[in-house]
Amino acid sequence: MIFSYSRLSLYETCPFRFYMKYILGKPEPVTKPLALGKAVHKAIELKINGMSENEAILAAIIEADFHPEVTYEEVLKLLQQAPDVKGRTEIHFNLPLDSSSGIQLQGYIDLLQDVHFWDWKSNWKPYRVHDTRQLALYAWAIMKMRGLRQVKGTLFFLRFRKAESFIYNESDGNEAREWAIQLAEQIEMKKSCLESFPDMASSLFQPTPGSHCKHCPFVLECIKR
Repeated sequence: MIFSYSRLSLYETCPFRFYMKYILGKPEPVTKPLALGKAVHKAIELKINGMSENEAILAAIIEADFHPEVTYEEVLKLLQQAPDVKGRTEIHFNLPLDSSSGIQLQGYIDLLQDVHFWDWKSNWKPYRVHDTRQLALYAWAIMKMRGLRQVKGTLFFLRFRKAESFIYNESDGNEAREWAIQLAEQIEMKKSCLESFPDMASSLFQPTPGSHCKHCPFVLECIKR
């Protein structure tokens, strides 16, 4: 399996939801935050690359599959909150996390400027860079791809026009990589167990109750189990 930060983070938050979504392949409804985030990322990308605001927003709404809760006005407001920066946009990476297991990590970097990368957030609540390992993991990927020893990462919260930055070194990146390898190996081991003992799914991928449950589409099935 090719992993991403979001998949690993979901597994860490709740193995049961990960199992439902990525092992059983059950679809999740596209919520407004997901659709809006997708639209805003596309609008910013297109504007940075020279498209007019109006054209960028229209293309972004198409990108979000005309989600009924994603409005032109809200995308415009968030787009105009983005800083006036230039660089390479939407850079895809797919890298082996180590040399032996074959586990791979992929992701998209919103904006890269030499040794500085940006990640746009349309969240209603800002957080600190060390509250998650996303930026550190992306920093590891950039250092790996470019042969760098340090790189600056910035979370930019569009609603508040607020930036959270940190300069990552090789040690920071490798710590995030080890976190990713540990979770990925757990998942692969559990998948192997499932192939031999399919009845063990409920014990291998147990739910983790918490505040995140109110946003989970599988909460009723979780309760039934």
